Amino acid sequence: MGQFSLLKGISPWTLAIAIAAVVVLPATSGGQWIKIFTSTACFTLAIAGIAFMYARLGMVNLAQIALMGLGGWVTLRLNHAFALPFELNVLLGGFVTMVFGAVLAIPALRMRGLYLALVTLMAAGALEIVFGTYGFPNGGEGFWGVQTSLADKMRRPALAQSDAAYLRYVLVVVILGFLLIEAHRRTAPGRAWAMIRRSEAAAMAAGVNVTLYKTWAFAISGLLGGIAGGLLAGSLGLLDPGSFRAPESILLFALAVVGGARFWLGAVIGAALYRILPALLNDWGLDADLSFVIFGAGLLHAVITAPDGIAGQILAGLKRKEKDAVQVTHVDTNQMKAEAQGAAQQTTQAAVELNDVSVQFGGVKALQNISARFEQPITGIIGPNGAGKTTLMNVFSGFVTARGTVQIGDLVLTELAPSGRSQAGLRRSFQKEEIANDLSVRDNILVQLDSIGGNKDDLDRAIAFVGLSGMEDIMGAELNAFERRLVDLARCIVGDPKIIMLDEPAGGLSSSETDRLGDLILHLPEVTKAKVLVIDHDVDLIKRICAETLVLDFGQMVAFGPTEEVLNNPKVKAAYLGTAEEVV
Repeated sequence: MGQFSLLKGISPWTLAIAIAAVVVLPATSGGQWIKIFTSTACFTLAIAGIAFMYARLGMVNLAQIALMGLGGWVTLRLNHAFALPFELNVLLGGFVTMVFGAVLAIPALRMRGLYLALVTLMAAGALEIVFGTYGFPNGGEGFWGVQTSLADKMRRPALAQSDAAYLRYVLVVVILGFLLIEAHRRTAPGRAWAMIRRSEAAAMAAGVNVTLYKTWAFAISGLLGGIAGGLLAGSLGLLDPGSFRAPESILLFALAVVGGARFWLGAVIGAALYRILPALLNDWGLDADLSFVIFGAGLLHAVITAPDGIAGQILAGLKRKEKDAVQVTHVDTNQMKAEAQGAAQQTTQAAVELNDVSVQFGGVKALQNISARFEQPITGIIGPNGAGKTTLMNVFSGFVTARGTVQIGDLVLTELAPSGRSQAGLRRSFQKEEIANDLSVRDNILVQLDSIGGNKDDLDRAIAFVGLSGMEDIMGAELNAFERRLVDLARCIVGDPKIIMLDEPAGGLSSSETDRLGDLILHLPEVTKAKVLVIDHDVDLIKRICAETLVLDFGQMVAFGPTEEVLNNPKVKAAYLGTAEEVV
């Protein structure tokens, strides 16, 4: 069925669930169950924030329960101190938690996995201490607004005074929260997050501002948590510090995984397990703590057999198994060449220059004083493993700091940030293709266009050039190795590139696939007007497509010049082709 939220439009069964939740549930429930359903809806929104972070960026945020408490605290304080409208109180509480969430993104810029989870859990622990020490505002004087006598309850919105009406109100807000996530998933932020999760290096090479988009994601998660806390305050009228203990964040994350972090239904299931299941156990005369045993079993089930959680299994069962066959349109490269030659006269891009480029990692000299001027349309870079080829490409991309300069004409690339180089016209692929599995062919290419601008015609031309017409909506996970390489290539040619760098593009391909890829690379300068640099161990491919070749060995330049001459150089044969130098 797809990613975290709704896929392409709202399906009928999804619409039916939303209508049933908003219209039927409040009308058919009564007494204590309305309060339980309202609390469940609030935690659905909070879990959606956790699942959103995990599904989009692969990051674990264990501060969500604390952000709920913070949003509830601000909402209560504003309500008692200024008597603001309910909606404004909740939105301001969400704004505060959004800012707090953005601050949590600072450690995320340098750490992931367990370390990031621990940092966010410590933030939750700190807020738990504050809540426990000072309590929640209940109408008292001063900044904290706490009084020991009878407390004032929070005022609800005028159109939701009854419990049933308030449940309906909260459900509408939850739906709006899902729509907010879906709006981001379908547009540039969603594509950027998917690429960051796949590879931060590939994202930066595509022009994605990783710092901005990580901060953005944390802010949205914080906003959802804060609004959930404000809604919970409106439901109960008061909040208790015991409801926002730091360990509860771990439980909420686990339930997001059990429910299915990639799906909106997963957040609903996770919240239902958290709030409804214990209430049912109590009604059945059982100990509510048995729910923890069920949670543990569900988590094991998700980890071992259902990585997409309960929602993934449900939606997979509902999904039609019919799959339309897609006919791949292969490109007649001779026709492409003729069209390119028949178009407006091509302009020649400025030469690419390396000026005394050196890189050292500790005591290892990865590159030593490399200077060269690439003037031919396609330049090969070869050498044995560890020669410094990929390091040189990383210097171009800005992933490695080097002495010396790299420039295209008057543009000095080494003065720009990695994402800025993409906007300046630098494109590259990686040894392992970096295609996001949860993005379509079209969206994988749009990641590049999002950062530099572009139009649909540019996108369509790139897809047609590599021969993937008709496959635009196929997800990355469904592509074979060669098709993924073609998507990589298409992403490199959109948006007026000035230099295209391909790092072992033929790696793992069959001879026929390599030949077809070679044909496409041969026509890149004609179609894009860009300089092309190719790293590959396939000497036959280099000989066929590259007019000039640079040879590296142990970080030093062994030879540079016309490809035929370079490959016949005795030093090159000794260093790379395995032929001993003749002694004269």
